[in-house]
Amino acid sequence: MADSVPTDHATADRPDRTARIEELLLAGLDYYFAGEHERAISVWTRVLFLDRGHARARAYIERARGAVAERQRESEELIQRGMTAFDEGDATSARALLSSAIARGGPHDVALVLLDRLNRLEAASATADTAARAGAVAHAGREPAAARRPAAPRSFGILVAAIVALGLVALYVAISFSGHGAGRPWQVSDPSTTVARPVQASLPLPRSADLALWRATALKNAGHLKEALVEIDRIGTGDPAYVDADRLRGEIQALLLGGLPALVSSARNESR
Repeated sequence: MADSVPTDHATADRPDRTARIEELLLAGLDYYFAGEHERAISVWTRVLFLDRGHARARAYIERARGAVAERQRESEELIQRGMTAFDEGDATSARALLSSAIARGGPHDVALVLLDRLNRLEAASATADTAARAGAVAHAGREPAAARRPAAPRSFGILVAAIVALGLVALYVAISFSGHGAGRPWQVSDPSTTVARPVQASLPLPRSADLALWRATALKNAGHLKEALVEIDRIGTGDPAYVDADRLRGEIQALLLGGLPALVSSARNESR
């Protein structure tokens, strides 16, 4: 027979060959509608081995080849768009386009190389961001709040505190010298009688604890809370001024705790 070719059923008669052709045509259609166009072409090509002039098989093959070419064209277009997005720095769009191109059967080597570069760039960026945040948080934790204030206001505040402290000392001394002779134990009622010891030796000079308390109060009012706490620590627990010092310490600690949210917010802003 002129149109017969060698097959795996070479000894089969014509009705068996017709049945085999129909079976192959249906199997190829199953592959085609499942999106496996290459396998459909392979199956329909086997029909041409049985009947070289089979019109349906040739039409199916041409249609499948057109679908493969269209899918290839769309895949290459997706890769080109993905490369453009990659060059523009749009990593999200580039990843989506390249993944879609691979799913459509595009050139895997080009798309995979670009996806690998995207993964490495994103990993390096994430590592750099993590290191920057950690460094900012560590720097904010080491640097005290007082150190971040401008130098000029701090010096001015210390000067004001010193002037206030000296003024308090002068006021205390002036009050001690004021009043009548009956209020000063080193003087006697008879003006002709001389005192046994110098008057200046018995002046009620302020104690170091009182000076420390005055300085702490002035520093606290000037906003230098940590320096005020240092002055309070100079007052011992057995000193009469310890009660007032402890009360002042509580007020300063309350102010420091109230300022913590602002410090945390400032550290976060600096890390950004």
